[in-house]
Amino acid sequence: MNTLLNDPINIELLKLVCAGEGIDVNISELSKLLGKHRNTIQSRYEQLLQHEIIDRPFLPFPWLLNEHPLLVIEKIGLPRDPKTNLWIELDPNIWAAFFFKEEEYNTLMIELHKDLYDYQLWKERSLTDDMVSSRSGIDYIPSDPIYLSTKAIVKSDSAAPINTFRENFKLGFHPTINGLKLDELSVDLLEALLSGKGIHVNPNNIAKSLNVHRRTVQRRIDLLINEKIIQPPVCRFPRIWTPPEYFLVISKLEIIRNKPRITKVLSEDSHVSLLLKANVGRYNLLAFSSFYRIGDHLAWEEDYDQRFTGSIGAVKNFYLSPAMTFAIHQQYITLAYLNARTDYLRGKDIMKTMKKEQK
Repeated sequence: MNTLLNDPINIELLKLVCAGEGIDVNISELSKLLGKHRNTIQSRYEQLLQHEIIDRPFLPFPWLLNEHPLLVIEKIGLPRDPKTNLWIELDPNIWAAFFFKEEEYNTLMIELHKDLYDYQLWKERSLTDDMVSSRSGIDYIPSDPIYLSTKAIVKSDSAAPINTFRENFKLGFHPTINGLKLDELSVDLLEALLSGKGIHVNPNNIAKSLNVHRRTVQRRIDLLINEKIIQPPVCRFPRIWTPPEYFLVISKLEIIRNKPRITKVLSEDSHVSLLLKANVGRYNLLAFSSFYRIGDHLAWEEDYDQRFTGSIGAVKNFYLSPAMTFAIHQQYITLAYLNARTDYLRGKDIMKTMKKEQK
């Protein structure tokens, strides 16, 4: 636990910036950068938002991966009813969920937990607290989990697929996305926003919300960024790891030889947004990658086999289309953590007050 997270003002500040409050897109700056009139840039930006090609800007909170270092990817069999759907939407440990069918499982979930015991308690609590309907005759949720450590992340770059997106656009694969007709400027602006260009924190607005001086806000934000608790403001794709209308492919990979070289090449590959070292049966790497067509992924996979002959063994792929996306909680789990942190600090203050009064 970083001591900066023991400061209630820091926590309230994080709640605001991680929710996108006080974050501005400087249209004039982007206009100069892209060499177009500000009205044109404003129009393109609004179109990207309206067609859900990007989310509004916010400050990412990578420190959450330190507080919840257990990453669980699991196939799970859940009842399809409103109660279970609400649990998936509101549970603060579920990062993403996808409709998925394999054997007895119908959902693929990506979760973050403090440790293995915390995960076990979470699974038990979902039934004992009646948050999930159990299937008739059983008192457990059938699942097949993969346990990974966030400390084993080799690459985490949600903006990486923009290069593949641009290449596919130039090839004419998707002149429209989510109903929006694209042009070169739209793609240029999208790339700029994903890399954080023209996006700034407005300390004045935040200072008013917190009732502190603007310099205090700026100093604290700078410190939180330097300590790697938060990152500078960016826009992201709504599905985090992949552009709209693209397949998200989660791959378990068995690397037999040349693991350092293959890991390096994958980490530099624009298709790959998340890459982790793994120890899951025979598999020792896990990758999140994005492709516009499944055939593109098959060709990409074949290219790696040819480049590294005899080095890649077994591969297990999960293909997740946009239509299979049930929920992705880009900022929700961050805000849930920060709210819990507020409750914890408030409880500590109450205990201190009670002890003083007893004396």
